[in-house]
Amino acid sequence: MKPLLPIACAAALLCALPAWACTPEEATQKREELAGLVTQLTEQNPQKAKEINDELQGMDLGTASKDLPDKCQLIDQRIKELKQAEKKAE
Repeated sequence: MKPLLPIACAAALLCALPAWACTPEEATQKREELAGLVTQLTEQNPQKAKEINDELQGMDLGTASKDLPDKCQLIDQRIKELKQAEKKAE
């Protein structure tokens, strides 16, 4: 019975993973946050926006949807990358 306990726990955790994925509403909210950040950066200073874009082009944006199947995690990663590019462009 004891060898079955870890297997049962692992199975329970794996079945619960989809429940932790973000909802479409959360993904939409995060997309809007990302779009708002991009808009804010580009409206304030077009030259800085170009510098940020150049910095993003130079970054290795290797995180793809296959690496982060949860859309919220992927969008959060893009927001983080955008903020890093903004700091480097300053």
